[in-house]
Amino acid sequence: MLSRISQFFAKTTPLTLSLWFFALVFGILAYTTWLPRESFPAIEVPTAVAGGQFFAPDGLILSPDEIDELILPLITEIQNNPDVESLTSVSRPNSFQMVLQARDGLTAEDASNFLSEGYDAAGLENFEFRSNPFNIALLLGEFNSLVGVRGTADSTPIEIEAEAQVLVDAISARPGVQSAAVVPLTATGPDESGELTTRQVAFNLLTGQDGTDNSFNQAGTVGVVGEDGVDAIELRDTVQIAIDEVNTSGDLADGFETFVAFDSASQIETEIGSLQSNVISGIIVVAIVALILITWRASIIAAAFVFTVIATSVGVLFVVGITLNTISLFGIVLALGLFVDDAIVISEAIYNFRLADEGYLKSIGRAIRKVGAASVSGTLTTILVFVPMLFISGTLGAFIFILPISVMIALGVSLVLSLILIPFAGRFLIIPADTKPSISGRIQEKLAGGLASLIGGGKLGFVGAIGGIALSLGLTAVGIGVLAPQLAFDIFPAASDSIDITVGISDFEEGTTIEEANELVLEINQRASAALGEELLSGYISQGNTRLVEGFFRVTEIGSRPPVPELVETLLDPLEEEYADRARVNFDSLSVGPPADPFPFKLQIFGDDLETLQTAATEIEAELTDLTIGEGDNAFTVLETRTSGTDTVARSGSDRFLEVEARFDLAVATTTTSETRDHLQGVFNEDALAALGLSEDALQFDFGLESENQESFNSLPIAFGAALIAMVLLLAVQFRSFTQWVLVILAIPFSFFGVFGGLLITGHPISFFVMIGFLSLMGIAVNNTILLVDFANQERSEGATAVEAIQVAVRRRFRPLVATTFTTIGGLLPLALSDPFWEPLGYTVIFGLISSTFLVLVAFPYYYLGLEWARSKVQTPWRRY
Repeated sequence: MLSRISQFFAKTTPLTLSLWFFALVFGILAYTTWLPRESFPAIEVPTAVAGGQFFAPDGLILSPDEIDELILPLITEIQNNPDVESLTSVSRPNSFQMVLQARDGLTAEDASNFLSEGYDAAGLENFEFRSNPFNIALLLGEFNSLVGVRGTADSTPIEIEAEAQVLVDAISARPGVQSAAVVPLTATGPDESGELTTRQVAFNLLTGQDGTDNSFNQAGTVGVVGEDGVDAIELRDTVQIAIDEVNTSGDLADGFETFVAFDSASQIETEIGSLQSNVISGIIVVAIVALILITWRASIIAAAFVFTVIATSVGVLFVVGITLNTISLFGIVLALGLFVDDAIVISEAIYNFRLADEGYLKSIGRAIRKVGAASVSGTLTTILVFVPMLFISGTLGAFIFILPISVMIALGVSLVLSLILIPFAGRFLIIPADTKPSISGRIQEKLAGGLASLIGGGKLGFVGAIGGIALSLGLTAVGIGVLAPQLAFDIFPAASDSIDITVGISDFEEGTTIEEANELVLEINQRASAALGEELLSGYISQGNTRLVEGFFRVTEIGSRPPVPELVETLLDPLEEEYADRARVNFDSLSVGPPADPFPFKLQIFGDDLETLQTAATEIEAELTDLTIGEGDNAFTVLETRTSGTDTVARSGSDRFLEVEARFDLAVATTTTSETRDHLQGVFNEDALAALGLSEDALQFDFGLESENQESFNSLPIAFGAALIAMVLLLAVQFRSFTQWVLVILAIPFSFFGVFGGLLITGHPISFFVMIGFLSLMGIAVNNTILLVDFANQERSEGATAVEAIQVAVRRRFRPLVATTFTTIGGLLPLALSDPFWEPLGYTVIFGLISSTFLVLVAFPYYYLGLEWARSKVQTPWRRY
């Protein structure tokens, strides 16, 4: 069937050329014109945040306990809603905050409505209440872009908001903009005499852009929301037009200027440009490898084929409604090695099975019959490898959901086009080729023949079998037993470099006013700006207050300066110590995943009596102080602890809790938090909690996004187990054997030495992106063993012995196997070397593929022979060994 399809398109020139032309043009138009671009896919989680500011008629400042008592009716109203999953509230002097999580299937807008409806039903008075949907992929949870309105060092919040409103009017009138709004710096309410007054509740600080003016000034923020489906770059450009008009119109007061403070467009251009360059370099590598290992004719076919597959895959993304973003585009790049495998396997088969005395159709038919079924099986098996990623739960699953879809789309496109376009191109370029092998071809034949000769019988074959099996078992055992235990586990580890430095300031001295906090933060950031000097392009502090200040510094490009972790350690860490008595200051590299938390470990103690909670918190802090857990390089020590909630009232639902936090000397959040939790659960068992006056379930461990990510990550093995079973069934059907699937999956443990050794050499822990890389590696490696086993089985069916069959398979598969390895490494290496975001994933595939390919060539044949020998003892007597 497959051979007939390939023969049909090979002889139907007008139809095949039209199909090829359509696929290219459609894909190019989708990429350049139709597909909206965004940094990361929008993540819809049913979460909303709300805040209430209390204005007493007589100006009275209410304590957290009094605010908590006032909002208890609101908490009750919200909890009565069956669609509410969880509710957390924190009461402070004259204010409170809430975070609501609705049940799955609802939206962030629904969650926000639940908060507003609860507030209306509770009948609270003298509060200014605001509820907003929260989207983790949006800025401040709701905006696509933040535009800064920079004033002078002494501009007042009221002046800044007035100037920001000028910009709101200009931006709102632009096409593609759904809304624009001033992010408030002030709130209005009654003063001591009952008169309405305006108070400052937040502050922004902003430098100039592109290193032109690195001094921080007071600033405001305009949040911009684009219309549904608007391209992020187009939104940035249309907002920039409004900004230019305002800056040149003279409508802003003297000393004010405005510019885009933060959006994803520049990041998108950088990331897509990087991935695009990687695709181009990958195609060049494909062409070079095919040129060296096969022929210049195969080189042209492989390069054209890979480009066509990428273009068609992008077109399919457009059809199914997936945007062009970092995740979807990388999914296509990740499948590059598998495209190459399809191209080289079929091109090489046509090259090897062309017959000088027969027509091209018979040659193509022989080639497709030889490798077509195995190619289909390999693609389906690889698709099954990525299926588990569709079932990762939570925010992590939503974030990564598009990656497996993109990979599976690309693999499907590659398989279909390989059976249509390569036979057609092979008719004109490969079949007429000179049958005399090139110099590189002769070298490959000698290498393949040398490997095949080691598989023969006699003493040499016996020594080869013992050596190959011993080597594979030894390297695999070293990978699992020696290298892997030395690696830490961190779902989202710190990146080796970045273009952003995050700044977080909290724990101000008690009684610090908003004005004093503003002044202190301004001083700290001016010092940081001076320390970074020419490395700083811009700095931005957004919506700072007396509880928490967050912002970032954007620095020069990666490679033009020392890595960000080094800049932080040498230039900024001294500021953390200098201001330690006035506030907690933390500078860090912007990592992959959620922002780094200096106190990643969080333990909640639930109870009704505050004194009992405080006593328990003191005991837990004492246990954690200077605690060391683990051994060797993965040992870590608790550097500092703190208890929050003593000067506020924190509730989960209606239950009050205090929170004990800890930070460590090892920046591996997943390992440190989980092992510290296990330690404390052993120390504070049921009896110990009873002695403290607490119930057996009084201690809970919620690390925020880290906890959610751990839960999501834990769902992966279950889904993967199901996919593995489906993979085994598929292989059993293909090979008509319930044992040969074992041979195919040997490629997976063969990669362990390379994966764990590579991570150790490059300094990466086991992480989420490492697991994605490992899944991709499995698909490529398993595809190699599928084709070897299938090829050998075909030889057996034609009467060859097991030794003869595997010898022929090694000789025939040597070239495409090596070519696939080189092209995959060549395609991923530039990305691994230049982009810290994808570095751990790239190295996982590269080092694992080197290990797996080497052992497949030198050890796999002996496992095949061993299994065939065992099968011959239990199967029909005509099967010869």
